[in-house]
Amino acid sequence: MYTMKPFQYLFIVMLFLAGCAKTLEEVPSDRLSEENFYQTEQDAEAAVNAIYAPFRELGYYGGFYMLLTESCSDYANGRGSFAPVSEYNGLDGANIARAETIWTLAYRAILRANTVLDKVPNIAMDEAGKAALLAEARFLRALAYFDLVRNFAGVPLRQSLNDPTDMPRSSVEEVYQFIIADLEIAGNDLPNIATVPGRPSALAAKTLLAYVYLTLENWEAARDLSNEVIRAGTYQLVPVAEAEDFDNLFGAGVTSSPEEIFSFKYSSSGGQGFQYLVYIHGENTLYAPYGFRTIYARETFPLIANWSDDDLRKAFNLYGSYVHRNSGALVQLPSNEPYQFKKFSDLSSVAVDASGNDMPVLRYADVLLIYAEAASQAEGGPSPAAFEAINQVRRRAYGANTQVANPAIDLAGLDQAAFRNAVFEERAYEFMVEGKRWNDLKRLGNDRVKEIIRTAKGKEVSDSQFLWPIPKAEMDNNNALDANDQNLGY
Repeated sequence: MYTMKPFQYLFIVMLFLAGCAKTLEEVPSDRLSEENFYQTEQDAEAAVNAIYAPFRELGYYGGFYMLLTESCSDYANGRGSFAPVSEYNGLDGANIARAETIWTLAYRAILRANTVLDKVPNIAMDEAGKAALLAEARFLRALAYFDLVRNFAGVPLRQSLNDPTDMPRSSVEEVYQFIIADLEIAGNDLPNIATVPGRPSALAAKTLLAYVYLTLENWEAARDLSNEVIRAGTYQLVPVAEAEDFDNLFGAGVTSSPEEIFSFKYSSSGGQGFQYLVYIHGENTLYAPYGFRTIYARETFPLIANWSDDDLRKAFNLYGSYVHRNSGALVQLPSNEPYQFKKFSDLSSVAVDASGNDMPVLRYADVLLIYAEAASQAEGGPSPAAFEAINQVRRRAYGANTQVANPAIDLAGLDQAAFRNAVFEERAYEFMVEGKRWNDLKRLGNDRVKEIIRTAKGKEVSDSQFLWPIPKAEMDNNNALDANDQNLGY
């Protein structure tokens, strides 16, 4: 019998958000209203739960955020309406609309987090529990702003329900400082262990903050925070002996794993499924119903061409043919689009919104690779501890014991520059189609990105490709913005 994942229960409550006009002086007592909703601990929990819904939508982490960023990577091309993204001339109309949806959903999550932070402090409840809920709202708000600042640069920094409608763009530095402040509080006030799979812990906040510091090239802070998470001993890499064992990490039936730090949870029932699968797979595969083949790989892309067959991630991530779900015939993918991505698959899924895989945002492999890069950058070259961090990820990839040195697999003898290149390559293979590669590449600087894409795909990257446009609705309705606030090329 199917059992719903614990986190599915968190999405059955509708939240009445702030901003509704008050038309009567008397507060209605026979139905929900803004005035009588924020009264109990259960109300506070429902308000926090509602923050997750925008993240989980198809237009954000449910699919389009990864598709829009993966189409820019050096190991994948977009197909169909996502194909223009892989031309690197900035976004066309269809993909501008998708970027606008991501903006809208991120700010919806921010509004709901701000509602929690404004309303919940006044609720009479256990103070430790209250602090944890407020910290959870800060964590989610920080994640939304982290996505916004990396893809749009400076954005209006909406911090409370009392903010005016008209707000200028804050600087990139101001947005990052706000993110850091939120995550520092979250790291102090969240529980050490997540109360339910899919909710953040203090270590999740510290991991996200380490990722933020890595992006800002604050190497020492990124090193120290990721090392704190490592030393906590709470997480470990899921062991792998053969390619299919990665399903113990990414499979549809997994509720949680020792490697999971923070994921958005989906379920195969109740219309709560992970729709990304339908977009990354071929038509009518066993891995997902239907299938649009929205992104694909070519063997000419260097990361694909140079990928060792001994790396179990290769067999787990790529396929060039598949068994048709209905006919049972073997279908060969087109020669110009020869590989699809198999990381997320659900053999029991029967509808576009019925896949049970979760979307990993942070996992222990992130921590190890953040530490490896940051420690080497901070210390002028890789230490034994930095080598050990990346080598644990590599050993798992090749089916070896992660805790035992393996000269046939382990990296050694690299200088600082070569080691960082190795970390970036490892991140590409480890986080393939998880929506990280494009923003990783941007950390290297625009000129280096242009060189990488030119080498990988023979394409010239326009300067307008690096940031998405501020949505037209924001430009039209926010009187603190003018044409000079729009990002380059839009």
